Amino acid sequence: MNTIATTKQAYYCAGISSYTYWQLYSTIGMTMNIDTTNRSFNSTPYYFTSLAGSGYHWVLDGYTAIYFPTNISFTIYARPWYTWNNVVLLNYSQVYKWDINWFGFSY
Repeated sequence: MNTIATTKQAYYCAGISSYTYWQLYSTIGMTMNIDTTNRSFNSTPYYFTSLAGSGYHWVLDGYTAIYFPTNISFTIYARPWYTWNNVVLLNYSQVYKWDINWFGFSY
């Protein structure tokens, strides 16, 4: 059995990044840089994301993959399962208000 003993206190914080932060990326995708500066992480935390909206957010893929994590930000990318181009995708992100829920914790 593997056990981990830790003497450090865990620090965690969560937030919601507005659908208004989505930007075009490639010909079929979009991206969002999520700012965690005001969360006071002392080191790069482990980040986790989920997607919320009023509809059609089930067609997105990739938004749970975390890129370029630091203690002050991270980036995500999303693409559709359908053959929508990036302009259609970005438009739907605004119409259906696809917010990103995120959670980070560090030791």
